[in-house]
Amino acid sequence: MASILIAYYSMTGRTRPIAKEICRAMAADIEEIREPRRRESLAGIWRSLIDAVTRRTTPILIPVNDPANYDIVVVGGPIWAGRMASPVRAYAKRHLKQAPQVAFFCTAGGRKADAAFADLQHLCETAPRATWLVDVNHLEPEAHRAELAHFVAQIRRALQADRAKISSEAVDRLA
Repeated sequence: MASILIAYYSMTGRTRPIAKEICRAMAADIEEIREPRRRESLAGIWRSLIDAVTRRTTPILIPVNDPANYDIVVVGGPIWAGRMASPVRAYAKRHLKQAPQVAFFCTAGGRKADAAFADLQHLCETAPRATWLVDVNHLEPEAHRAELAHFVAQIRRALQADRAKISSEAVDRLA
């Protein structure tokens, strides 16, 4: 069985339930990306916008789980000012280069995920095996059940393909 880590950031709490749903659907471990300073105040929200616009990678706490120990890391968070939230960007830059495979998800008020996903791909230097945008109209489980199933299926297919490739390479080495 493949080992899967769900790493997420949620400032307002909208992304957390999505991450937990993915975790349950995949029997994965879960890691909340945490910051030393919270952002709930007006000043914190203003800092979030500045961080997003300037593409800053902000300080985050050291994760409990090492992404290198997993077959795939599914990372996600909210979109801020058309960009992935800066704590997610920081996690991708600092920790996802060691992950063998990645997948991305985000929560957003609109349809602005392509640039955020491209930015994450650049930061972790790995193309995602699957991506999923959960817009504001589909935050409730009944509104995104089919999309969640599709996202999970994409990840499972990627893991199966990699296992088949590894098995084939092992057979070739024995021949």
